[in-house]
Amino acid sequence: MTIPEQVDAYRALLDEKDRLADETKANNKAIEAAREQLASAMIEEETPQISRNGYSYTLTPKTKYSKAAGKDAELMDALRANGLGDLIKETVNAQSLQGAMSNLAEENDDELPEDFEGLVNVYSFNDVTRRKSRIK
Repeated sequence: MTIPEQVDAYRALLDEKDRLADETKANNKAIEAAREQLASAMIEEETPQISRNGYSYTLTPKTKYSKAAGKDAELMDALRANGLGDLIKETVNAQSLQGAMSNLAEENDDELPEDFEGLVNVYSFNDVTRRKSRIK
């Protein structure tokens, strides 16, 4: 296979990945809407469980909790005050770490300082970047 043919095959796979991601998002929205309609119908008809085609469907009330935007510090204080401080974990965003380590390495002759040895995995690979061409 020639390089132009390999580029075409690579692009086709990237395009398929984008298409599938869009389809997955749409499918997830459709699943959510169908689940809400089914749950409403099961409540209205007082049918908490039904079996169909080898599967059992059971109405299960659930409550989910998520943090309010912009209230991180207050939430952490409330968790600690209520004995739930062990839920709090320090994390480092992977992209932020990538940027910081790239900058450190660049400033240090493409090597990370010894302080990071064994703490940060370093691996190199050849990537192929795709951008829209200005030439038509």
